[in-house]
Amino acid sequence: MKSLRLHKMVPVKLLFVNTEARMLEQKDYEIEFSIHTEGVAGMSEGAVSQNKGFQKINYMLNDIINESIVYAPEQTHLMEKYFADYDNNFFVIPMISETMLIECLHCKFNTIVDENTYVDFISLKDKVSNLGYTYLNDEHGDYDLPVDNTWIGEFPFWDRPWWERYDSTTFDNSGKDEIEQEVVIQDREEKQVDRLTTMVFDEIDKSIEASLGEPKSGEIVDLEELRKKKVKAKWKPTLV
Repeated sequence: MKSLRLHKMVPVKLLFVNTEARMLEQKDYEIEFSIHTEGVAGMSEGAVSQNKGFQKINYMLNDIINESIVYAPEQTHLMEKYFADYDNNFFVIPMISETMLIECLHCKFNTIVDENTYVDFISLKDKVSNLGYTYLNDEHGDYDLPVDNTWIGEFPFWDRPWWERYDSTTFDNSGKDEIEQEVVIQDREEKQVDRLTTMVFDEIDKSIEASLGEPKSGEIVDLEELRKKKVKAKWKPTLV
C-alpha cells in the first residue's frame, strides 16, 4: 500500500504548575511528529488530506499549545484563582508526566486529522536535560486515557475529554453541581464557543482545497495568512 509521510519538529515552551515548589516550572521541548496518508484514490487526494492534517497540527503546536500552562485536575482551583485573566492557554492532563503529555497529544492530533491520515509517532525531547520520549501507536483509540469526562469532575462541561474533541481546546472543567454545569454549558452555546474553536480548522480546509489543484507529492501549503487572522480559544468557563 502506498503512503505519504511527513516529519516535523517544533520547539515548544510549556509552563508546569509545581505546587510543591510553589512555582511555574518552564520546560523547553522539541516535539516531533510523523504524519502519513494512505488508502486514498490518488496522489492529489492524498496531498490534500495530508496537508490539512499537517497544518492543523502545526497550528495547534505553534499557536495554541506553545507557552501553555500545564496542570492536573486537582490544581484547577489554582488556575481559576491566579491565572484566569492571563492569556496563556490552559492545558490539563490526568496526571503530570511527559509520557501522559505526549499520549494526550497523540490522541488529539489523530482526532483533528482526516480519516485517511494518521499520526503514528510523537517524540518529545527536553532541550535542557537532553532526555527524550517517543510514543508509538498505530491504532487510534488504543490509549491509556480516560474514556469519559468524569476524570475532570462529576459535572463536566463537555461530554468527551479535549483529546477526543475536534476543536483547538486543550482544557476541561467541571461544575460543583448540575445547576452550575447547565449554566456554563448554556454560556458556551450562547457565545458559540464550539464554532470559534473550529474556525481555523475550517479555514485550513478551505485554503488547502482551493490551493491544491494539481499538487506535487509532499507539497506543503504555506498558511501564514491564516496565522494573521487566527482565532485562538480564549473562552474559559466562568464559575458562578
